[in-house]
Amino acid sequence: MKKPYVIVNCAMTADGKLALPSGKQLRISNDEDIKRMFHLRNDCDAVLVGYGTILSDNPKLTVKKKYVEDPKNPIRVILDTHCRTDPKSLAVNDKAKTLIMTTKNCDKKYSDNVEIIKCSIDHERFVSLNEVLEKLYDYGIRKLLVEGGSTVIWNFLKHRLVDDMFVFIGPVVVGGECTPTLADGNGIEKEEHKINLEIKSVKIIGNGLLVHYKLIK
Repeated sequence: MKKPYVIVNCAMTADGKLALPSGKQLRISNDEDIKRMFHLRNDCDAVLVGYGTILSDNPKLTVKKKYVEDPKNPIRVILDTHCRTDPKSLAVNDKAKTLIMTTKNCDKKYSDNVEIIKCSIDHERFVSLNEVLEKLYDYGIRKLLVEGGSTVIWNFLKHRLVDDMFVFIGPVVVGGECTPTLADGNGIEKEEHKINLEIKSVKIIGNGLLVHYKLIK
């Protein structure tokens, strides 16, 4: 299968949480890591999130001039099985091209910079990631940055579609058994199904730690 090079990037707390127990966005990265993230986003052809991230965080998914000189906004990709993205969401504004990958015929009216791409549905009733990646490759995307949320990250890991993963660990604890973690979803059923990672580097960034993983396929 032809697919883009897939990079997962996220920030989690010392207890592995991505947000507050309510699911509301929580700033975990420090300024140094935020700058690193924007440079990484600037270096990628596209940045991908799921509908849940659009709903909870309403991100722009662009590159800030504050952090990157002469920024280049990547194509924004939204995994939205039921095509529920609000046309007023910041991720579909006119600052960059947006692709909404869905399984439904979408009758919402978006601006001209938004393209709806219909994909098949997988056995778990999500948009098929294999088909998404094939269509993104055909679209000319060679380097894809996956930023979340936790179910999206889990699905990329579960299907062994990740090439690089960067995890910033902030020195805070949030707690909560239902708080979003780095990888949610259904998890594995047997020990032999575990997803093995290789640590490529560990770096102190300000008051936090950046770990670079490679997926062992």
